[in-house]
Amino acid sequence: MHHWGYFHPFAFVFFLIIVGAFIMILRGKGRTFNHPHNDALSILEARFAKGEISAEEFKEMKKTLGR
Repeated sequence: MHHWGYFHPFAFVFFLIIVGAFIMILRGKGRTFNHPHNDALSILEARFAKGEISAEEFKEMKKTLGR
């Protein structure tokens, strides 16, 4: 039987998996698709950029969204 001391290869792999999952969770929190308000604002900005709505309509809609 091998004596690994405080280090066990499977424990190290498990640790790497946990750290990787934690990093993926932290990176996912900053995404805007989870926030419908930000999505609505980006749609509004895109419509204004395309010329679908006027500057006055843009300002009014933006005000309605609370920005």
